[in-house]
Amino acid sequence: MDLSIIIPAYNEEKVIASTIENYIQFFRQQNKSFELIVIPNNCKDRTVEIVDMLSKRNKEIKYKNLLVKGKGVALIEGFKLAQGDLIVYVDADNATKPETVATIISNIGDADAIMGSRWLKRSLITKPQPLVRRFASRGFNLYVRLLLGLQFTDTQAGAKVFRKEAIKKILSNIRPEGWAFDVGVLYLLQKQGFKIREIPIVWEDNPDSHLTKRSVVQMFLSVLRIRLRK
Repeated sequence: MDLSIIIPAYNEEKVIASTIENYIQFFRQQNKSFELIVIPNNCKDRTVEIVDMLSKRNKEIKYKNLLVKGKGVALIEGFKLAQGDLIVYVDADNATKPETVATIISNIGDADAIMGSRWLKRSLITKPQPLVRRFASRGFNLYVRLLLGLQFTDTQAGAKVFRKEAIKKILSNIRPEGWAFDVGVLYLLQKQGFKIREIPIVWEDNPDSHLTKRSVVQMFLSVLRIRLRK
């Protein structure tokens, strides 16, 4: 199988159907062998019901309903289920379009992982974040650079592609890490000597994001835990 696309979903009843249908339609047209792995986690709305209905109509969909909340928990489960040579994870809000994911995949070259960045010169932001969110994002990026030595412009954009062998190598050491999950995965890959590439993407902000002020504080604390962990 060419590709595994993982979508963690927490209370995404408003957007999950359109995101799934968008990805399925696009990658079918690309004649790709792919699977779409949706991991609802502790949803209190109709997310699971919608995913279940779609899975009965589309053979590419797999899903596993988790009773615990957390993007990291969901993605670790997705990594375990993934069979594709390349493993992708994207956010359920469709902020990163499948066309952008295809561009990222086509640029992987000899890298073990490749990710989209909102902050490179040629990145295109069609709907920018509020100023406060942008300020927090740049502050967090500086913090990650200083504390972990990850010299990337954007660790948090929801568009990352990994070779299966790289993920399987670090899988037993991946921790949920809350909103800092992406940082933890990149840090483990870097420690193992895997090559990571970053390219500009087209991206739009989702005003209904679940990220809160409390989440931002937890992200900073999670990065500190990653640094202290042996």
